[in-house]
Amino acid sequence: MSVVGTVDKLERGFAIVTMERQDMCGECHACELMGETKKCTLKCVNSCHSKIGDKVEVDVAKASFLKATLIMYGLPLLGLLLGIGMGYFISELASLVLGIICMGLIYAGVKWGDKKNKYNKMLPAAVRVLE
Repeated sequence: MSVVGTVDKLERGFAIVTMERQDMCGECHACELMGETKKCTLKCVNSCHSKIGDKVEVDVAKASFLKATLIMYGLPLLGLLLGIGMGYFISELASLVLGIICMGLIYAGVKWGDKKNKYNKMLPAAVRVLE
């Protein structure tokens, strides 16, 4: 699936692209947590060698989108459930605390992987500059 956005920043072969919120976002509203209600920002591979201010077509592979969604939402949910399950045999409070700790550890692992560029192969790509 392709979307159109504007290059805001360039960093080491990547383009930071801002675009209008898409239908694929559904009822997510994660962009609103960053203060923007209708815009979202994507880090994209800059395959078209765009410059700041260029309008670009961004290609998001469905398989990559699903993998990224699983990593960002599925793994922390699994950690939360695992922690709740471990604490179940101790007490309700331990269940809550262990759930939050396990979810936080998985989020920290995802963030560490992002900083180490482990997920670059799943990033969308800016494929062409639009006139």
